[in-house]
Amino acid sequence: MQRTLTVPPSQDEIAQAADEISGGALAGVRVEPWPRGRSHHAYVLTTPTGEQFLFKVHRRPHAGRMRRFLHLAELLAARKVPHAAVRWSDVDRQTLPVPYYIQDFITGEDAARSSGLLSFTDQHRVGEELGTGLRIMHRVEYVDTPMPWATELDDRLRTRAAECRFLDALDQSSHATVISFYEERRAALEGVERRLTHDDLNLANLLLQRRGDGWHFVAFLDFERARGRDPLLDLVRLESWTLPACPAMMTPFRDSYAHVDDERARRRAQIYEVYLLLAGIVWYRQNELPERERFCRERLAEWLSTRRT
Repeated sequence: MQRTLTVPPSQDEIAQAADEISGGALAGVRVEPWPRGRSHHAYVLTTPTGEQFLFKVHRRPHAGRMRRFLHLAELLAARKVPHAAVRWSDVDRQTLPVPYYIQDFITGEDAARSSGLLSFTDQHRVGEELGTGLRIMHRVEYVDTPMPWATELDDRLRTRAAECRFLDALDQSSHATVISFYEERRAALEGVERRLTHDDLNLANLLLQRRGDGWHFVAFLDFERARGRDPLLDLVRLESWTLPACPAMMTPFRDSYAHVDDERARRRAQIYEVYLLLAGIVWYRQNELPERERFCRERLAEWLSTRRT
């Protein structure tokens, strides 16, 4: 089990570490807690000249995971994926007893907080910009395992279905329905090439910024769960779970992303719709998020009701 960071670094320790790791570029920063960090202890650093950066320490230290993330950050920067770029990092704990990284602090509001403020025109603009940004991300080749995607998804879906039986989200009959539905479509997974996928495209991970002409999409947030998978998995989650909160985004998003909608893609999307519900139930139970777990359970029950004859 990974050790939980119960005591975050002090603000003085953070200021000193930032100064050292940046070679003096962050000398004299003001350190303020950033309360929106979920999996991190997070702090805003403000330099004497007004530049701002975000200092992040994992609540659960894991050197291998952080090295993977830093490699990913290089890819994001090289391929110009909209994100908060990482500027400095210390995975080897030379300046603090815990690994950390420092990234750009982009002003704005996440879409979960700002979606109610968006006009129809704003939603149209944001949807188009979001589609363009996601298309850039999904062009990035990212193979983080030699296992074929079809094999990985097969294992994941069957495991999540079994776990949902244990959690009483599926009974024997509904479990058989899920597996039968999947097996009728699994051939559509063969030969899918892995691309960079975010894997958590909810409203809280879409950063918007208000400018003179209205709201704009500016960056994807929180790449901790990013993996090399089928980009269609991101699309199904985004279009089924996220964008319905901002319905005017949907058409411009689809137009600017311009993904292929053939029979094989439709069959994969049908698999992913039920897989995301199974995985969501398990994930939200593990992370003690009962409202989100209930959302997935209710959606799964609705899905099952359409499969009954």
